[in-house]
Amino acid sequence: MQEANERPEPIQQSVHVDCPIEDAFRLFTERFAEWWPLSEESRIEPWPGGRVFELTRNGEEHELGSVNIWDPPSRVEFSWLTSPRDDDQTVNLEFCTEADGTRVTLTHRGWHRAGEALCATRFAGFVSEQMLVVA
Repeated sequence: MQEANERPEPIQQSVHVDCPIEDAFRLFTERFAEWWPLSEESRIEPWPGGRVFELTRNGEEHELGSVNIWDPPSRVEFSWLTSPRDDDQTVNLEFCTEADGTRVTLTHRGWHRAGEALCATRFAGFVSEQMLVVA
């Protein structure tokens, strides 16, 4: 049983994709809406301090987080679903050249703040076989 002051381990998943590192980084960051299927359009602003947000059909913007690290083509990190009481959820993606493609590793820290079910539902597609389809 977990102690009240213990933090759960981060969720980490990794996948090999058959494309160059630059393409893998670009496909994830520029086609972010394909990984976040609940909105009409989702975007990551490509700079530290940039927003991670979704744009609804009626033009409303809903902020999902902000970019902490922007280091193409090897790394992007952003806060996720933050609120005044929840300021330490982060999603970090590392892109490393591997054999004839790229190894993409996603690490989600603070996921327990959003709830395990929400995390499992929304991030399962980020590092799954779907990335191979997009690439």
